[in-house]
Amino acid sequence: MSCADRLPFFILAVLMLCFVSACGSQPAKKTPQLPEVTVIQPVQKDVTRNLEYTGQTAALQSIDIRARVPGFLQEMHFEPRAKVKAGDLLFVIDPRQYEASVKEAKAKLDGREASSKLAQTEVQIAQQLESKEAISVFKLDKRIAERDLAAADVELAEAALDNAKLNLEWTKVTSPIDGRVSRNKVDIGNLVGATEKTLLTTVVNDDPIYAYFNVSELDLLPIMRRYSEKKADRSSEPTEKTPIFLGLADEKGYPHKGHLDFTETTVDPSTGTIQVRGIFPNPDGLLLAGMFVRVQVPVEKQTALLIPDIAVQFDQGGTYVLVVDGEDVVQHKRVKTGMQVGDMRVIETGISHEDRVITTGVLRARPGSKVKPTAGPTSDLRPGSSEQEKRRDK
Repeated sequence: MSCADRLPFFILAVLMLCFVSACGSQPAKKTPQLPEVTVIQPVQKDVTRNLEYTGQTAALQSIDIRARVPGFLQEMHFEPRAKVKAGDLLFVIDPRQYEASVKEAKAKLDGREASSKLAQTEVQIAQQLESKEAISVFKLDKRIAERDLAAADVELAEAALDNAKLNLEWTKVTSPIDGRVSRNKVDIGNLVGATEKTLLTTVVNDDPIYAYFNVSELDLLPIMRRYSEKKADRSSEPTEKTPIFLGLADEKGYPHKGHLDFTETTVDPSTGTIQVRGIFPNPDGLLLAGMFVRVQVPVEKQTALLIPDIAVQFDQGGTYVLVVDGEDVVQHKRVKTGMQVGDMRVIETGISHEDRVITTGVLRARPGSKVKPTAGPTSDLRPGSSEQEKRRDK
């Protein structure tokens, strides 16, 4: 076989050798990259322990304005939801019949006073005649009795006149308190007060406004003991009322500041709670009576460990955090959480100040596996940065 004839077989053999070499080679293994996580160390700080409740607001005063005399409603002198002062005119009931009643009662009084003067004169004459034995003692006593009866008639007429004047005064319906007036319940021209004291409108004084809430017996006892200790020690007696804070349904935190105003004298045995009342300024009228609100009561200061609230995880066993040990291995630790302070959460038990807690990258971290930790910014560890905490510190 010539060289030209052997060339195709040689090429085929080289190609087969290259194919076998390619199939037998293995790709280089890549080292898996460790998941990156952000860690922080818990910060130790004095925080105020708070008690949180759900309450309901109530107006300082709420007065139903009713027609005290019957008549046709003649005038209305306010706009709904307008602020009014005590004594401001709200409605006018047709006063003409009551003006006539005042004139009639005054005329009767004038007649009774004239009769009383005449009876007094007759008594004086009878006394002179009796001293001269011109009339009997019986006639003198009769004149005295008639004088006393006339004087009583004068008092009755005066009372009738006062009553007529009072009815005339009631035709002008005024506000008894400062506050905001509701809408008119009756339109002009309607007969009011004929069969009952018709409700005309309502005036509500809600600046300041009350907030009622119930405190459990377990929360109440420590507060009462501390109060008793402060009362016994005059040097530590508080100089101002206990502050409390309030938040509405669409508000973050507790932006409204007030103070405790009243505590009920007995505990409800069926619930084990006692009713407490706070009072809050309400100059802009944002707080309306009947609202359900959140109430926070600062109780005492304590030293606690805090971590960002996002670091706290939940499962069927409760709350836990993931920490990184000295060998960068993820560890699972059960914790007992306390109150929230801004974006931070108090950790009562489960971790120490030296632990490195994972705040971001939790989903990439698995207990028992290694990670690549990065220290988080210190700005994440500033408890009390909320507006409420700033006001409280001031």
